[in-house]
Amino acid sequence: MQAVLRKVNISADYSFLSRKDELHYLYDKWHFHPELELTHIVQSRGTRFVGDSIEDFEEGDLVLLGSYLPHVWKNDASYFADNSQLKATAQVIQFLPDCFGKDFLQLKELENIKWLFEKAKRGLLISGNTRTEVLILFNKLFESTNGVQRISLLLQLLELIATSSEVSFLSSEGFVESYHRFDADTINHIYEFTLSHFNRKILIEEAATIANMSVPNFCRYFKNRTQKTYIQFLTEVRIGYACRMLIENRKSIQQIAFDCGFHNLSNFNRSFRLLKKQKPTGYRQVFGGLKS
Repeated sequence: MQAVLRKVNISADYSFLSRKDELHYLYDKWHFHPELELTHIVQSRGTRFVGDSIEDFEEGDLVLLGSYLPHVWKNDASYFADNSQLKATAQVIQFLPDCFGKDFLQLKELENIKWLFEKAKRGLLISGNTRTEVLILFNKLFESTNGVQRISLLLQLLELIATSSEVSFLSSEGFVESYHRFDADTINHIYEFTLSHFNRKILIEEAATIANMSVPNFCRYFKNRTQKTYIQFLTEVRIGYACRMLIENRKSIQQIAFDCGFHNLSNFNRSFRLLKKQKPTGYRQVFGGLKS
């Protein structure tokens, strides 16, 4: 999951891109690009990484990402199985901050949207009635072939998001301030290593070796770059995957704990309550029941 600068192929004839991805699994590389991105998950499940935010996602997920914010929607392992019949579908709108002209956002009428672009640098999760209303405009935009109407719809949905109270930040402010996109190789290698091996015991010495640092230097480096310790990050990754497994409701809690890299059930329960503010059993009853 090494973050790469991904080229967005926006035609010179249009100010923004809208597309529908229908794939076996979503693009699985941690990446960033100068374009803002509004993503609606139509059909898919897994774990969403936005900056230092780690959360599970499912159908209906609606997120606005700012310029150069690293992100990936990582599908569950079942999507990558050889005999998998699962599909991943997403609707995506991508556009540069100045897609309507260098001075467009300086207009008094665009103040809300200009401020929205700043907030989106941390990633924004859109929920509630706002999500419902945005998706109505979203679908109208995808159906329209009229250029002026498409621009109008994009501005309308951005204004709707900008003035809503049903929008929450994803990544921490500290992460955005400390993440330098042109000096990210080391932290990206650590992310890639962690996401490939989180389900087994990982020693801090291993992660330090990946970073080519001593353990003390590695701990300071990781904390400065992500605003959390490596153990906190590793625990969040494990709990994120555990949440998805609890929702699927197929294994015992003890087995889920072991599958996610916890070798002690009490440690799993304690970590889960710390991050999710409830017991794994309670989480399964609330969210697992929605899938039954």
